[in-house]
Amino acid sequence: MVFCRHCGKDFPLEDITFCPVCGKPQQHGASNTLVTTPTKNPGAAVLIALIAGLFGFEGIGHIYLSQIGKGIGLLLIGWILSASAFLFVLGGIFIAAIILGIGVFVFWIWQAYDANKQAKYYNTFLLQNGKPPW
Repeated sequence: MVFCRHCGKDFPLEDITFCPVCGKPQQHGASNTLVTTPTKNPGAAVLIALIAGLFGFEGIGHIYLSQIGKGIGLLLIGWILSASAFLFVLGGIFIAAIILGIGVFVFWIWQAYDANKQAKYYNTFLLQNGKPPW
C-alpha cells in the first residue's frame, strides 16, 4: 500500500506520478515515503478521563482518542447514572442512591482505565499499520 506524502490517503498503485485523491505530484518510489501520525499519550488519556469525569464529563478521554461516538455514549451513560442517583436522593430512597453512587464511581474509574487501554491499542495499531485504527 502506498500513502500520499501530502494528503495521507492510501492507494494500491506503487508506480504513480500524481495522487489520485489530491492530485499532488509523487516522487518515484513513493512507497518509501513516511507519513507520520502522532501517537496518543495513554497518561494524558487517563488524566483527561479522570479530571473531566470528576466534573461529570465521563467519556472525554475517549473523545481525545478520536472515539467520538463512544465518548458521547459514555458521557450520556454517566449523566443518566448521576441523575438517577440524584433523583433517588430527592425521593428519599437512600439505599438505591448509595448503590447508584457506587455505580457512578465504578463507571468513572472504568472509563479512565478503558481510555488508557484504548490509547495503548491506538499506538500499537498505528506503529504496526502506519495509520490510525479508527
